[in-house]
Amino acid sequence: MTKQKSADVPAAGDAATETPPRQRDKRFDGYIKGAGFFLAIICAILPFVMYYDILEARPKPEMASKAVRDPLDRSNQKVVRKNNGSETPQSKTRDGALDPMTTATTSALTGDRLAGINAASKQPFPEKPVFLVREVVGGLVMIEDNSGYWFVEKGSPLPDGSTLVAIERGTSAGAWQIKTSDGEVISRTN
Repeated sequence: MTKQKSADVPAAGDAATETPPRQRDKRFDGYIKGAGFFLAIICAILPFVMYYDILEARPKPEMASKAVRDPLDRSNQKVVRKNNGSETPQSKTRDGALDPMTTATTSALTGDRLAGINAASKQPFPEKPVFLVREVVGGLVMIEDNSGYWFVEKGSPLPDGSTLVAIERGTSAGAWQIKTSDGEVISRTN
């Protein structure tokens, strides 16, 4: 008869071939820690290195005894306004009198200017813009003017320069009207 081996008991030959668990190599962990520490030191020192590098890159001031050469040669340049307009240029009018205005206009041109101003003052002002109320939805009013459709609410500016004061229901069903700050009442049109 043959003997059967029990599954619970290991065979004598198996114990000899079994190896103990392998120890973890900790040298790699030390290398990683060292590299992290080295990077941390570099990151801490880098701002100081950059600061001192910028200091060295700044141009050194030249001595006062050296003459500065202007490549644009501005020696003949005329200065019109000095000290923010407190000094006026010394220009002369056709009469020979000094003109105190900084715009250098002459009194001979004053008559032409006044004629132009009088002609411009006779031009009529533009008419008040017209707009229509198209729809009212949830406190918003859709108005239409020459440039398109706009949504406005109470307190919003209108195209005619007034502001929207109130939104009210009209007398018939579906009728709405708005009141402007000028006192106008504009009803909804379809």
